[in-house]
Amino acid sequence: MKKIRVGVLMGGTSNEREVSLLSGNQVVKNLSRELYDISKIEITKDGKWLLNNKTSLTVLPGNDLRNRFDIIFIALHGAFGEDGKVQAILGTLKIPYTGSGVLASALGMDKAKTAELLTSHKITMPKCIALKKGEKVISAFKFPCVVKPNASGSSVGVSIVKDKIKLTAALRKAFNEDQTVLVQEYIEGRELTCAVMGNAEDANLIALPPIEIVSPGTFFDYNAKYLSKKTQEICPAPIDKKVSSELCRLSKKIHLALGCDGLTRSDFILSKKDNKLYFLEINTIPGLTEASLCPKAAKAIGMTFKDFLDKQIQLALQK
Repeated sequence: MKKIRVGVLMGGTSNEREVSLLSGNQVVKNLSRELYDISKIEITKDGKWLLNNKTSLTVLPGNDLRNRFDIIFIALHGAFGEDGKVQAILGTLKIPYTGSGVLASALGMDKAKTAELLTSHKITMPKCIALKKGEKVISAFKFPCVVKPNASGSSVGVSIVKDKIKLTAALRKAFNEDQTVLVQEYIEGRELTCAVMGNAEDANLIALPPIEIVSPGTFFDYNAKYLSKKTQEICPAPIDKKVSSELCRLSKKIHLALGCDGLTRSDFILSKKDNKLYFLEINTIPGLTEASLCPKAAKAIGMTFKDFLDKQIQLALQK
């Protein structure tokens, strides 16, 4: 059989560049050499596309990509990789790619738009307001609250604010990452996440076992995700079967509502106060590093990392 030519796209210009490089290199390392002819495509900090660390690729009109690859495995995180922009380029060039399409990617990256859409689907979420630079926070908003960039990942720029004194600094930190910032109700409870695999049009979705995240700090921030050795990621999550079932159901519902393809991961808080699940955000290109959550969830059902990557390529080719 002729091998499928896969270009693994990583790096980029966003604040999640380093995580993307970890994800991409992990994909390159673990894809089957028997099935695929694998190349590394790195987008540099200044936006150049490099093939296997040396050859500069011409992206538009796209002859280089079209002639060299049968599929692009997107391991980009953050702006340009996760927001629909690179998906639009690849779609224009008619090159299959892993993950969600342009609209679902753009929606998933925009937390405020995601919340607007999911409100009509009766998904329970924390109360939230969106602010542009210069706008003031409604004084009636209670503390503690969560301040976060609207379109950013890996918890970059996120703060839990316990009083009004620290609010200005938290807003400044978040506005460094995005032009729109969310001020969100703080829900005390257990942090849970659930990955879903499948294409929206097929509606044949697989929810992987939920994971509970126990962070050494107040929440699952960048340090807890990638640097701390004290963070616990328990899979399957030690939660009631009904809660686990509901978590899987909601994650699939959200995946479908946004029209997502391939792999997504939805994050929730199980409220200590009312034992309800509150949806926080969706990740349309979850991390694929050795420390990442989705590979751990796949492993819990007996899926090797190679099989896990194969599944994403299969789903991309089926779209």
